[in-house]
Amino acid sequence: MTPTISIGQLRQNPTRMLREVRAGATYVITDHGEPIAEVSPRREHRWVPATELDLVLRDLGADDAWAAQIAENRNAEHAIDPWERTR
Repeated sequence: MTPTISIGQLRQNPTRMLREVRAGATYVITDHGEPIAEVSPRREHRWVPATELDLVLRDLGADDAWAAQIAENRNAEHAIDPWERTR
């Protein structure tokens, strides 16, 4: 369960909670027992260039079983293109 901390407790000693958050903890801040916010560690997003992603996907190789399942599902649905002109 996520630990909670009241606004009053946070006001008295924010340093302890922030140190724990820095170490990976998450806290729910409450106001009169009602959860109002969540404080969690900040994580930077890592953007991967398309060329790097392409190399990773090529290294993984094709998943023939998954491709067959996708083809089977497509055939079973009898998909119709709603934008195709009927003649």
